[in-house]
Order: sequence, then structure tokens, then C-alpha cells
Amino acid sequence: MTRWRDEVMGGKYRGLEERLRLYDEVMRLRRLGLGYKRIAKAVEEKCGVYLDPGMIRNWVKGRYYPLGRCNKIVEGPGLAYAVGAWLGDGTLARDKRNYEYYIKLAVSDYDFAEEWGRCLAEALGRSKPYRPRWDDKYERWVVKGSSVMLYGLLKRAREDPWILMPYLEEYPAEACRGFFDAEGWVNVDYYRIVADNTDLDIIDLFRKLLEELGIDSKIYLCRQGETFTSSRTGKVYRYNSEYVIYLAISGEENILRFAENVGFTIARKRLKLMKLVRKYRKI
Repeated sequence: MTRWRDEVMGGKYRGLEERLRLYDEVMRLRRLGLGYKRIAKAVEEKCGVYLDPGMIRNWVKGRYYPLGRCNKIVEGPGLAYAVGAWLGDGTLARDKRNYEYYIKLAVSDYDFAEEWGRCLAEALGRSKPYRPRWDDKYERWVVKGSSVMLYGLLKRAREDPWILMPYLEEYPAEACRGFFDAEGWVNVDYYRIVADNTDLDIIDLFRKLLEELGIDSKIYLCRQGETFTSSRTGKVYRYNSEYVIYLAISGEENILRFAENVGFTIARKRLKLMKLVRKYRKI
């Protein structure tokens, strides 16, 4: 951390949240094509913090990270899939005693959990995949990995999912496959592929990613009941949102394009998709 203090104006120590925020801003500006000196000036004007252009260059080149030895984020298809799925079924957990920052997924399908563990490991530069573990209490396959940097990014994404777009837009197919593995299903009778969520920003984000793949979709807002009964415990719970938002794909061209370019990891969903594709091929 000495280098960080030396290269920030006044030698002031910056906390985790601020270091992550500054790093994200630097990388965002670089993607816009700004040079190192212009990035330094823009960050100082926006955040009130001076960053040395040489340090910015090291960040961009991957030679140095603001969190030192903490896990870096490896941009690629693995990250896109892991983040896409997390936006559907993921949670965050912090182990304060052991200083661990976990990104977690708990799902009913082993093949989904296995693929997510593989992609999360790839995203964190880990050679071995994270293995699913069965949770008897919740009757789910649970996968988790620890990364301060990804934890911080996803924590901020809860407020604004669009900050994840730079990590997803280069790999829209993988990002959409992760999200539809988590939240999607196939309605063979009505010739539709649908995903749902209670966050309109998340739904709109994946509508845009589908658009990048040439797949048209529509958004529907539907009021849901105030409560629901858990099939596992039999207890009655209250929904945390008044509405559920559906992202629906229909039409032969869109369905076939989804099947070819996105698809599902989960075997039972793949079978449903194959049934729908066959119906079109019989027409």
C-alpha cells in the first residue's frame, strides 16, 4: 500500500471502496480512448483525487492493482457468464473474521453450479474451478469464491447494474447464457423463451445485450401477489417487490438465433429449447 500512498496527492491512505471506485473510473475512461494524462485530469475533476499518470498506465497495462495482492478480475467470457448468472441468482457474503469476501451462487441444478464455478475461477485467474457443495438445509448446490475486487464491483452493481456493461458487452452471448441459466425458461406451447427479475435495470441490461446479438425481445411488467409460500419450508414470505418484469423472446428468427448463439448450460432447459426448435423446423 506504500506505493498507493506515495502516488496519491498528499500521501493519504484510501479505503477499499474509494480505491475500487477510482480504479473503475480509470478503466472506464481508458475504454473511451483517453490518454493517461487526460484520465488523471478527469479523475481529479470528478473525484477530487490526483492519480499519477504513470500509476494509471500500470493499472491499464495490468502491472499493478489498487488492491495489491487481492484477486484481480480477468475480463473475458468466464467473467461475463459468472456475472450474468450472479445478477440472476447470486449473493454476496463477508467473513469478517477471516477477511474473506465471497461471491456465491446457490442453485438446484448441478450442471449450472459446476459451470458457474468454472467460469468464476477463470474470472479470478484461478487454475482450478470452484466445486459445488450440496447444502442439506437449503437443498441447493452452493458455489463460492473469494475476491475483494469482484465483491466490491458487484456490491456497487446492486445500486446500478449498468456499471457491469463494460465487462459484459464484449461477450454478450456468454453474459446472456449465464442470466438465462439463472432466470430463464422455455415455453414450448407459446413459442417463447422468457427470463424474469424484479429489477428493471437488470432486465433492460440484458435486452440490450440480446440486441447486440441480433435478438429482439420485449419487456412486460406484471403485478405479483403480496406473499408466497416456500415449497421447501411451507412458510409464507412477503415479496420484496410489487412487480415482476419479464423479458420475452418470440418469433422464429429470434428463437433460432438464441438457440444458435446463446443457449443453456442446464440440461433440462436445453431439452426444452430443442423441442421448441424442432417445432419450427417441422413448420
